Amino acid sequence: MPLRGKSRLRQNALAAVLHAIPLALVLATPSTASGQQRAATPSGIAPSAAACHDPAGWNIACLRARYSGPTAGWPAPTIDVGVQWHEWAPVPPVADPPLQWTAANSGQAELAADVARPAIVALGQMLFFDTRLSRKGQISCASCHQPQRAFTDGLPLAVGEDKLMGRRRSTPLYAAPFAPRLFWDGRASSLKEQVMGPLHDPREMNHDAAGAVARLRESDMYPARFLDAFGGATAASSPATASASSTVAPASSAAGSTASASASASASASASAAMIPTAQAPGASTTASAIDADRLARALAAYVASLRPGKTRFDDFLAGRVDALDDTELLGLHLFRTQARCMNCHNGPLLTDHQFHNIGLSFYGRRNQDLGRYEATRDPADLGKFRTPSLRNVAQAGPWMHNGLFPDLRGLLRMYNAGIGRETPPADPPDPYAPRKSEHIKPLDLSPAEIDALLAFLKTL
Repeated sequence: MPLRGKSRLRQNALAAVLHAIPLALVLATPSTASGQQRAATPSGIAPSAAACHDPAGWNIACLRARYSGPTAGWPAPTIDVGVQWHEWAPVPPVADPPLQWTAANSGQAELAADVARPAIVALGQMLFFDTRLSRKGQISCASCHQPQRAFTDGLPLAVGEDKLMGRRRSTPLYAAPFAPRLFWDGRASSLKEQVMGPLHDPREMNHDAAGAVARLRESDMYPARFLDAFGGATAASSPATASASSTVAPASSAAGSTASASASASASASASAAMIPTAQAPGASTTASAIDADRLARALAAYVASLRPGKTRFDDFLAGRVDALDDTELLGLHLFRTQARCMNCHNGPLLTDHQFHNIGLSFYGRRNQDLGRYEATRDPADLGKFRTPSLRNVAQAGPWMHNGLFPDLRGLLRMYNAGIGRETPPADPPDPYAPRKSEHIKPLDLSPAEIDALLAFLKTL
């Protein structure tokens, strides 16, 4: 049966990448036997990558000895000149002082204070799973960010209210509180700004702050929950103010007491009082007015900041349990750090550099074009760049890439092995808008068995 609609579009998009890859590399049948590695030492590979490799293949006993101690004594990773990288480490627990691990952006101080208050985090969790935040009550934040899927949704592209499809895959959330900028294109400068984006997006929750606040105020449980989490009403508590809070300004309570804030609070209180039915008791008014758009965003942001990936055997290995990884997985770890060049972008506790890179999947000038960060900044240096996702629990977070193009991790690794697609700016005539693929993307010369090992390691993260 011929493909139709979106299925045909996705097949065409994948074909556009595959055409630039040597057929032998794409169709190679991987070996599942960890001992069937190449006999020769890879050419052009840094000495650290070739450590423990002899004419007979990889020496696993040697690798175990090299990785048996603290990370400071491990073989040096393959890092390109100019790359600032961080060694792997445990993910900071929520119990650590939040100012030590939250991203140093404009919302850091407020987020750090909120995530340290259990009542705010618990409120955010309730809101995260509540479909009342969408206009028709069809979806919640958890519809696209499911805990069992590493807080993604398993779909190539996000699907919102009325089954409208977006342009990109639902973003994994584990790195969100650690990232200076959010979304695939970095258009949000804080986590509080990011969590409100889907609410206003017509292809996602298709709602607005004023409508969501009004709905929560009318509920039986939320007024008391907001009052318990945040206290009484603030200057931003009226429906009129909520409507104007599409960008979610910082809470007045975090700015201190000033004359202008007092004046604003008085005006807001008057507006709220004017909208209260005469039969409603003053106490109920105070409770309901504890809900506003800013506090809604703060609660959601605090919950997202509390999310942590489940503990894995990779964490056990980092903690010193040398037998936590089997031979194939250990080889994959070594290849990840060396010959596969993954540490250039996937380093640190979350296995992400929180930066933006063009890996050659912008489809410039073709159907499905997506120029990534450039669409938010209009800076030609950002053409085709997308945020590096965390690889924590990556095996549960497919399909992969910003556009969900790869349904299979092994296929994705083969594409990296081949250097992904060609994305070279034309020289005649020159095109100033043609994206330039990152210099970190190069053919890797991994054997099928080495790709198997790399895949096995990814499944431990």
